[in-house]
Amino acid sequence: MIKRVITGAAFAVIVLAGVLLQGWTMLALLSFAMVASTHEMYKAIRATGIEPVRWAGYVFCFMTIAAECTAFYVPGEMNVSMIALLLSVMAAMTRLVTRGRIAVESLMATVFPMLYPGIFYMVLMELLQFENRAAITVALVLSFFAASVNDVFALFSGMLFGKHKLAPELSPKKTIEGSIGGLIASVLFSMAVPGLLRLLLGPASPLLAGYEALPPLWSFALLGLVAGALSQVGDLTASMVKRHCGVKDFGKLLPGHGGIMDRMDGILFCGAVCYVFFKVIGMG
Repeated sequence: MIKRVITGAAFAVIVLAGVLLQGWTMLALLSFAMVASTHEMYKAIRATGIEPVRWAGYVFCFMTIAAECTAFYVPGEMNVSMIALLLSVMAAMTRLVTRGRIAVESLMATVFPMLYPGIFYMVLMELLQFENRAAITVALVLSFFAASVNDVFALFSGMLFGKHKLAPELSPKKTIEGSIGGLIASVLFSMAVPGLLRLLLGPASPLLAGYEALPPLWSFALLGLVAGALSQVGDLTASMVKRHCGVKDFGKLLPGHGGIMDRMDGILFCGAVCYVFFKVIGMG
């Protein structure tokens, strides 16, 4: 437990540094996490005996990172990232059919990591391209920490009140009561973030430029509810993949937590929800 707490604290410090510096610093952190998570996913899949076309997945990662780097100078480069996905998938299909064997499982094993975590990292990177600086800061904090708040309170709520299993085949320890506790915490946290950032950073902080344009409090409550629910879906999806592959963790890079993917599973879903939320309200 001590090892897990220390690792979690170090992870939080690194993320906070990325949030405060944003720009190239956060993009570098996300780029590393994307490549590491893709590697971990392919490694887990290979434990089943299926051999994906891994190089196609790595090509997608590097093309996406290059596109997002370019986006700092030329807005709207997400289309280039989608082209990267299209080309990578076609390259994988070409390689598999030239083998002359039926390899549908290999095809699915190749493409899945491009979708999860691949596209989800692409969306997280796109948060850095929002026009409103306050929206970037709030979206990053919510993406990275709403899932963690959800996890912590779901754990303690489950320990105190848990009686009914949520998804016993995927994660035997998770309970419906724990899930509800996590959702409540996620809603309250999401509502508190804008005001808390203004208090800590100060109203004149460049990280909160355009703060007045942020939507009302009730909309953040809705965001917290959806983000919390889907972060749990991300967690359970990762558990489903690990159980299918017969592995306990995706990796060992984060002592007490496992691999990068073990830490990012719910965060990726939260990031996707934040991206959609701020795009819908016209601040993306």
